[in-house]
Amino acid sequence: MGLTTPQDGFGVYASKLRKVRAIIRGKDALLEMQDCLCQPQYSQTNEVARQRKIAYFSRGQLFPATARTDVSLTGMIWSKEPVSELAPQLEYLTDNADGEGCGLRDVMQDVSDDVIPLGRYFVLVDMPMQDTDESGNPIPPTRAQQENGQFAPRLIQYKPEQVFYTRTGGNKCSLQEVRLSEVVSVQNDKSQFDWEDKIYTRRLVLIDGIYHNQRFDESDKIISDVIPIANGSPLNYIPGVIFGSDANTAEISKIPLLDLANLNEGHFMLDCDNRENLHFHGQGMTNVYTSMSGEEFNELNPNGLDVGAKGKNMLGTDDRVEILQIAATGAIAEEMMRDEKRMIASGAQLVQNTNTNVTLGAKEMEFGASTSSLKRSAHNLTSGANTLLMYVSDFLNVSQVSTYTLNSDFVTDDMSPQMIAEHLKSVQAGVMPRESYYQTARDVGFTNEDDETLKQQLEDESLDFADGMSEQDAISKAAIQESSGEE
Repeated sequence: MGLTTPQDGFGVYASKLRKVRAIIRGKDALLEMQDCLCQPQYSQTNEVARQRKIAYFSRGQLFPATARTDVSLTGMIWSKEPVSELAPQLEYLTDNADGEGCGLRDVMQDVSDDVIPLGRYFVLVDMPMQDTDESGNPIPPTRAQQENGQFAPRLIQYKPEQVFYTRTGGNKCSLQEVRLSEVVSVQNDKSQFDWEDKIYTRRLVLIDGIYHNQRFDESDKIISDVIPIANGSPLNYIPGVIFGSDANTAEISKIPLLDLANLNEGHFMLDCDNRENLHFHGQGMTNVYTSMSGEEFNELNPNGLDVGAKGKNMLGTDDRVEILQIAATGAIAEEMMRDEKRMIASGAQLVQNTNTNVTLGAKEMEFGASTSSLKRSAHNLTSGANTLLMYVSDFLNVSQVSTYTLNSDFVTDDMSPQMIAEHLKSVQAGVMPRESYYQTARDVGFTNEDDETLKQQLEDESLDFADGMSEQDAISKAAIQESSGEE
């Protein structure tokens, strides 16, 4: 096996990643990889057929189920800011975690943007070579050197497509080797305006228990072999984290949005079929029945057959014109609707008809199906982030533990619609103060207003509806005001 030979199954996995990414980005990105789409079969193989195929895909509309779900799930994690507790020596990570001006939050958001839909990401903790004293011992970096990234551990990011080979030791969490592809833009020696991409291979490997960071060129020739030093000694582990949706291990996690993307792709193909069918069969076909020859017809109708509302045609006594309209069929449209239901069952976050009668239990199950995997991913992201901070601390010889915790508490984890309704009843009955419901309303996203604003709005509305207030409503309002100490 050569240096750049991917591990078994990586090629199929990478093609699946490519499809999911394309469907998330939209129709144009999907059409750029038509090789993954079912092609329409036409009897012709000429230019007419080619143009018809272009029109076939152009008419179709991509239903944004996968993209909307991706935005919804990532948004839920970042709806609350992470809780960060960093040692003073690690505080530079807040503003410059990657050595290029992106903070720790930016890095972790990049990680989550791939882990949630695709299930994998790799982050390596790397540190530039430090200055040494007269005895050859590394000199701890200054605060300024840390903040500008000159001599500070940095977080290097790799997308799942770049991690093409991994090898573990006694267990799946013990990394022994990782191979990564790196694309670098190199300026042409002959022109300052000409740049070309070159692919290098980064090999992170334990050799005799010592961590080596190696780099190879496109010809598999080694360019560098660095042994990073932490606290005066080489590392005996690879300071990187493979984030996963199932677990943070070298094993490739199942792509979370793959099933939904496949359904989304099928729905798109049905839409292409449906729109092509409507294009060719949705309009009436004009048929002319005449005993005249072609020359006679053209002589009487020099501009051809006029099918407009004010058209005028010259025909024989027994001639006639008919409009043939093929009967509409709803088979394709019905199958598209079934696909949409399948996507919802697969966890798609869509805007649905709120008038549909759904039981509370069914609603909780529907939401739980889409958030259970999200919650696991959120915990994996937090665990991986804390591991990265531990590696940074090792490089800097910092004993204080630093933590970075992402949001994993989603609204409906703790408060179902039934609980919200019961809380409202308690407020209306005067058992709990009205201000307690204000907080509930903010927690579940009903409002972002503060207590004083909500109180004033309710008082203004009560003036408008005072004349029409029922006796029961008046009693409830009085109870609320009494519990709040109002006059």
